[in-house]
Amino acid sequence: MASERPPLRVEGRRIVVTGPLGSEHEKELGSVLDGLADSLRGGGDVRLDLTECDSVETVAAAVLHRFRSGLESSGTEVRLVGASDDLLSLFESFEAFGEERYRPVRIRFREAVEDIGEAGRNACGVLCGLWSFTGSTMNASLSGLLKPGTVRWGMVRYYMEQSGAKAVPIIAALCFLLGAVLGYMGGYQLKAIAAESFMPDFVAYAMLWEISPMLAAVIVAGRSGSAFAAEIGTMQVRQEIDALKVMGFNVFGFVVTPKMLALMCVMPFLVLLADISGVLGGMLIGSTYLDMPVRVYLSRTAFILYPIDVWWGMLKSIVYAVIVANVGCYMGMKVRGGAAEVGRATTSAVVAGIFLVIVADALIAIAYMHVRPPVVV
Repeated sequence: MASERPPLRVEGRRIVVTGPLGSEHEKELGSVLDGLADSLRGGGDVRLDLTECDSVETVAAAVLHRFRSGLESSGTEVRLVGASDDLLSLFESFEAFGEERYRPVRIRFREAVEDIGEAGRNACGVLCGLWSFTGSTMNASLSGLLKPGTVRWGMVRYYMEQSGAKAVPIIAALCFLLGAVLGYMGGYQLKAIAAESFMPDFVAYAMLWEISPMLAAVIVAGRSGSAFAAEIGTMQVRQEIDALKVMGFNVFGFVVTPKMLALMCVMPFLVLLADISGVLGGMLIGSTYLDMPVRVYLSRTAFILYPIDVWWGMLKSIVYAVIVANVGCYMGMKVRGGAAEVGRATTSAVVAGIFLVIVADALIAIAYMHVRPPVVV
């Protein structure tokens, strides 16, 4: 479809727009103004008269702004006559976008230090806010457990299914593969020194002590932590959280507690599943690559492990569940704005959740070394 001729009238250095400019005028308007710009450059003034113009659509306004900017960059001043406030505001937004888009980036030492300090201050603010948020959540959870009738057990079961049952396939598959990889790597090295009988020790210790609980927590943070942040962030955007507060609901008990209780219930079982899958993965490599009978592999694994090795991973997973649930809900509660802020909150929930889980794991590992009996060889 051919573009329509724009409603323009040229009177020397005065350009008059005599009618509405729409997106259908874009191509023809651009060619006409480009031809006029060649003859108007070189100083002087140009008047762009919009007094007789009824309306200007965004696409046509962008063409006018490009024409005006091109002349002003060559030293020709363009004066707007009769422009509406909306059009002037649109021109200002175009200019702001151009400055932001094409502004040269200059990194200075002072600015870099200030950015690092600002990031550190923001991180401290998030940690302090998260600490207060977790305290309120724990208080609401304890109150709910003392009065079970106030807990939304239907939602707890729903989140247990979403966060626990639907995470079983990916956790089982990944831990099985990791156990197989560890078994192959350990068996390959130990076989060179005729010590392949210690491969079950290596896989069992690595999986039960660190990899299974950590991997389960990371997967839950990626799946459930992000989902919690997106759900509550969307509720914030729609002002549903404010509505709950106005109606007198305890937001922590109504929104956050079911999520945290659900994760606390399912995380130990997910870790146990990860432990079993990892050991089975190592057993597969032991029986195929090292020609180790399954009975020997399982007896060696049972010999070197204490019950505390299994229980400790399941117990510390409860700590991970509290961290992941509170970080996801806190990031969702911080959302202010539109859909873009929901996306940022989701990303922050995953990153902060995984970071805090690793920090907690480091502290728990140090404590565990002082609790567990010495390793049996």
